[in-house]
Amino acid sequence: FGAGSRFQGNILSATSAAFLTGSTIDGRVLVQTAVTLQMTTVTNPSSPPTANDVATQLMDAASAKKKEADIKRKEATDKRAAANQKKEEAIVERAAADMKKKDSDAKTAKAQETRDTMLGEMTDVKKKKKAQLLADAAIAGVNVTKVKASFTAANETAACDDAYLKLGLISTLGACDISNASPDRRHLLADTAYLVEILLSSAEVNQSAMVAALTSLSAAGVTAETTEEDALVLLSTIPGIDNALLTTLKFDATAAAAATAIAAAAEASAVATETAAANLEIDAAATEKAAVDLATEATALNNEAAAAAKLVLPPSSSSPPLSPPPPSLFNDSGAASLRAALSTMAVVVVATLLLT
Repeated sequence: FGAGSRFQGNILSATSAAFLTGSTIDGRVLVQTAVTLQMTTVTNPSSPPTANDVATQLMDAASAKKKEADIKRKEATDKRAAANQKKEEAIVERAAADMKKKDSDAKTAKAQETRDTMLGEMTDVKKKKKAQLLADAAIAGVNVTKVKASFTAANETAACDDAYLKLGLISTLGACDISNASPDRRHLLADTAYLVEILLSSAEVNQSAMVAALTSLSAAGVTAETTEEDALVLLSTIPGIDNALLTTLKFDATAAAAATAIAAAAEASAVATETAAANLEIDAAATEKAAVDLATEATALNNEAAAAAKLVLPPSSSSPPLSPPPPSLFNDSGAASLRAALSTMAVVVVATLLLT
């Protein structure tokens, strides 16, 4: 074979085979006399895996998958325990939150009863409306926002209506009061400049609505002064309220506000724990399913390994004696025939290489 030649297959020769520099063989060279390899690369073709090899590989894969399943099963057990513990915590917190809510409702109802008694003794409609807004704010435990601005109108009612209009709010959401009035010389004599005070409770108007109202007032060209006020302090400035009822209301409203805050915190905590328990439950269920899937894969691999093992032939305990070769193979005529056959095969191989 010439320098740099490449051969793939098996060679059977009666005499010899020579491969020059840089030759490459992917196969087997079987000759009777000698093989000459001069800087030649010989690659023995790989044999296909046997049934025993396949069975061993499947058993190893099944063993590894089983270990993985065992680890995942342990992880699932731990997550299930954590989920159950969190669920128990959630049950306890929910019961506590419900009890605190009942306590809050009872104290709120008592404060509202005191409020209704106080309002029942008041006859002035405007003062009564203002007192109710302040009492409700105190019971809810929130402050009130006082919006003070000057409005020119024909009377106090018109001034209040104009203030609500420019705030973009309906009048039932607040309480309007006039602190002073003075004639406006720039307008008709019938017009008067009123300093209007609007009280707004966050129990009725939330923060975003409050911001929108003040923005609307500013857009209408009205400059306003806003302050945060204590509802109980303002309530005590309203004339005509029975002092004993006012004292009782302050006590009941404070208790109701505190109970409401405690109940709200307990409810938030219970919801958070219930959410955490639900998430742990989902995670535990997913991990348990993963463990089952891994165990199923391990079982399938074991079954495949067992099936492959059945294809492996058992080693023979007693092999039959080999039959002696026919005598004709060793006599002169037989040897000559073998050499002639080998020479013919070698010529065929060389001819094939020359053609390629």
